[in-house]
Formats: sequence, C-alpha cells, structure tokens
Amino acid sequence: MTDRETLLKERYGEAYKWLAGFAVVLGLLTTIFSSTMINVALTDIMDTFKITQSSAQWMATGFLSASSVGMLCTAWLMQAVGPRLTFALATLLFIAGSITGWLCGSFELLIVARLLQGVGAGLTQPLSMALVFILFPAEIRGRAMGFFGMGVVLGPAFGPVIGGVIADNFGWQMTFIAAVPLSAIAAILGYLLLPDRKQDSVTPAFNLLSFLLITVAAGGLLTGLSNSQFEPFSDTSVYPYLVVSFIAFVLFLRREITSTVPLVQLKMFKDSKLISTAVVGAFTSAGLFASVYALPLFGRTVLDQNATEAGLLLFPAGIALVIVFPLVGRLIDSIPVHRLIVSGQVLFVISLLVISYADGSSSYLYLAGWILVSRIALGLIMPSNSTYSLSIVKPEEVTQASGALNFVRMLGGTIGVNLTALLITARTNLYSKDAELAGMDLGSFEAKITIFTHTFQDCFLVVGLVFSLALIPSLYVAFSNGAFKMQKSPAE
Repeated sequence: MTDRETLLKERYGEAYKWLAGFAVVLGLLTTIFSSTMINVALTDIMDTFKITQSSAQWMATGFLSASSVGMLCTAWLMQAVGPRLTFALATLLFIAGSITGWLCGSFELLIVARLLQGVGAGLTQPLSMALVFILFPAEIRGRAMGFFGMGVVLGPAFGPVIGGVIADNFGWQMTFIAAVPLSAIAAILGYLLLPDRKQDSVTPAFNLLSFLLITVAAGGLLTGLSNSQFEPFSDTSVYPYLVVSFIAFVLFLRREITSTVPLVQLKMFKDSKLISTAVVGAFTSAGLFASVYALPLFGRTVLDQNATEAGLLLFPAGIALVIVFPLVGRLIDSIPVHRLIVSGQVLFVISLLVISYADGSSSYLYLAGWILVSRIALGLIMPSNSTYSLSIVKPEEVTQASGALNFVRMLGGTIGVNLTALLITARTNLYSKDAELAGMDLGSFEAKITIFTHTFQDCFLVVGLVFSLALIPSLYVAFSNGAFKMQKSPAE
C-alpha cells in the first residue's frame, strides 16, 4: 500500500515540499499575528477590566508558557497520529482560543483563551522546524529555514499595525478573531497537503507523569515570579510556588533519565554544542519577547500614542525581518553560522543600549530606526541558530530535538516577559516614590511621563545587558568549530 507522502509527491512533484511548507507557515503566521496584535491592545484591555500592567502581563505569560509545554507534545503526536492530524489539532485549538477571547466577558476567561491559543501555537512551531529536516535535503535546508522563518517574521511586521487599526476602530475583542480566517485556511491546506504518520512507525506510550511535572514546574515558576511583583520573595504567595517549581523540575529530570519512554530525549544534550545553541535560543527569545512586550507599552505611555501609532513604531522593523530572513537562509548554506549569530548578538545589544536613551521627545525615525536594527540582528541569529542546532542531532532525533529546543526557547521568552513585567513594576514604584519626594503630583501628566520614561529606559538597558550574556555560548560554539585557530602559513 502506497503511503500518503508518496502519493502527494507523485501528484505535485518537486513542488510538494514547498506546498506542504506553505500550509505550515500560514498556520505559524496566524499564531504570531495573534500574539503581536493583542500586545498593542494591552492598555485597552487593562481599561476594560480595570487591571494593572502586572496583571495584564499574564496574557503574554499564559500564552508563552502554554506554548512551551505544548511543544513537548509535538514529537509524540507526530509519531502517534502524524504531521497532518497534529497540525489539524493545533489549528483547531488556536481557533477555539481565538473565539473564546472574542466572546469572553471576564479577564479570567481571557487568560483561558490565551492558554488555548498558546497550546495551539506551541504544537505548530516545532512541527514547522521538523518538517524542514523531514522534507528538504541538507544542501537547501538553510533556504528552507529562511522560508519557514517567514511565518515568524511576517507576524511582527504586520501584526502590530493591523492590531492597532482594529483595536482603535473595532475594539480590542476583534484582535482575537482577526486571524481566524487565515488559521482556518491553514487547517484545510494542512489536512490536504501534510503527510500522515509512517505506516511502519510504532506509537510510544505518552509519558503523562513527565508532562504533568514539567507543567507544574513551569506554572509554579511563572506564578512565583508574577506574584513577586507585589510581594517580597519571602512572602507565602511567592516562595512556595518557586519551591514547588524546583522540586517538580528535579523530579521531571529524574523521571526523564530513568524512563524508557521519556518526553524529552535528554541524552541529546550530552553534546555541549547543542546545550550552547539551546542557551542562545533561550536568550534570543527572551530578548525578542521582552522587547515586543515593552516597546508597545513605551509607545502607549511615554509617547502617548494610540494603538495604531504604537503598531506603526514596529512596522519598519517587521518589514526588515521579512527581507533579512530569506537572505540569511541563503547565507547559512555558504558561510559559518557562528559568524551570523555573533554579529547579530552584538548588533542587538547595541540597538537596545541606544533605545535605552529614548524619551518622550524621541523622533519616530530614531525609535523605528533602532528597532529596525534590533530586528535585523534577530534575523541574523534565529534561523542560523535553529539550523545549526538541528544539524547536530541524528536524523531520527530531529523531531524530539525540535520540540525540546523550542520548549527551551519559549520558556526563555516566557521568563523574559515575566522578568520584564517585574522590572517595569519595580522601577515604576521606585520612580513614583522619587517623584513624590520631589513634590510632584503623581496624577499629573508630567509626572506620569517622567516616571514611565525612566522605567522603560532602565528596562531596555537591563534587557540589552542580560542579552549580552548569550555571547558566551556563541563564542564557545565558534571556538569549537575552529573559528579562532591560527592559520599556518604556506612556509610552515
């Protein structure tokens, strides 16, 4: 009996892998669209439900944490039901979350909507990366990764602008459902074009205990960090969650090492290069999501912009990523990836340090220009690091590695958003006290602008300095690949 993948290749020829890739990219695009559209509407959501920034950040945290945990299920689902049904499940969950967010009448239900969206997004991302290595030969994987990266970069390019226009003219609720038509089209295309599970493949048992342990670990960590915005770490609303998170993570590692059907093949991470790329991915994701979270808030508060204007601030940067990703994909096939990664990291740190000097008088060109530079930097890092990391592992481990690396990356992004929100709250409180001591009226427009300006300046500075730590594993990879070995002269 001929399997589905063979039939599809016979029907579409060489174009098949690109058609299948397009379906997944479209699904990936809708998840990123939704995330970035909702970010520019955060202040409107805060006004509707009368909540603070520290509470609103749970929308971003919930989405990213659900994505992180969902990613660990992708490898098992692909073995159990195949890429086609895995993608269908992911898109249906995302659509369900979008409709829930559109119809919800409470902030708690809004969090549930973001969790559903996050799980759908989490299942999609490692699937897209794994398909690059399943469908494409090694010599064109860099270009394929650049193509698949379009789903990641088109969202930040157009999402904030479209979301801003929708929020200003139709209400923030519509930002949840705007991407549903695209998601539905992606689900249909994926069902028609993606392959089923291999006929001779064996479905392993799902390690439910490991899944529950890592879910508790991630949830406890993020809840503890979130609560620390309001209470000291010694408070009972903070440290018990962190303790439970630590215990659950230790038990997860122990379970994974001894289990015959681990959720994550930890043996892959015996390779120090793979660990290094995972760390780079985590820091890169933290820098990306922290800046995506903070920049629209900076526009809405310090610059007093509406949602559309805050979205336009990010628009040129998104367009730059659309151009850079395919170009970097081609470069990956011809030059050492560590050069691209290190160059991008240095450029990203410089851009954030410059942005940390922005204030209410900063021009659009100044801010949009340096945000553009930061996104070009990420465009150098992300496809390069992803391609290199998956090239390290064995072909049969690609799906597992993709899920594990994406989990680490998204967990890094989640922690980045959480710590950024924590920093914003702490610095806002500090500068509010300073303003009060200086005799300023905290309810005045001038006082608010002053407080938020100093707060976000500190935020961008800290994000840039923390991100610079990612240079350490990148330089290790460069050294490991002989990048700094002295070349012998012909005479020698």
